[in-house]
Amino acid sequence: FPVTICASLGDVQDSIKKKKVISIYYDGDDNGGKGYRTIEPVCVGYSKKGNLVLRAWEQEGSSWSAQNKGNSLPGWRLFRLDKIFTFQPTMDNFTEMRPGYNPNGDKSMERVIINAKFDNIV
Repeated sequence: FPVTICASLGDVQDSIKKKKVISIYYDGDDNGGKGYRTIEPVCVGYSKKGNLVLRAWEQEGSSWSAQNKGNSLPGWRLFRLDKIFTFQPTMDNFTEMRPGYNPNGDKSMERVIINAKFDNIV
């Protein structure tokens, strides 16, 4: 899989549809949280401030909120697309909903573009 410099909306949508685990370099956290993360992207849309954002389950990585706010990993994170500097699909897929997944959208988003679909939703 090719490495994309900056995450394009098309790449993100494709990874959500195919349920691809992604390796990213994220530059959006304050105070030292910049670095690589492994994520499961599930929802992309526009934040209430008008930014393109990605909701993902972060498996591991350099999370500022995990280090400083007690938000443990793995866990849900919201990423601004313009602060994702590398975006590379791994060979892994994710197939299950994580705890707290909302199949109807994301409360942090003004408008959802795409949300992951899971076959095991009852």
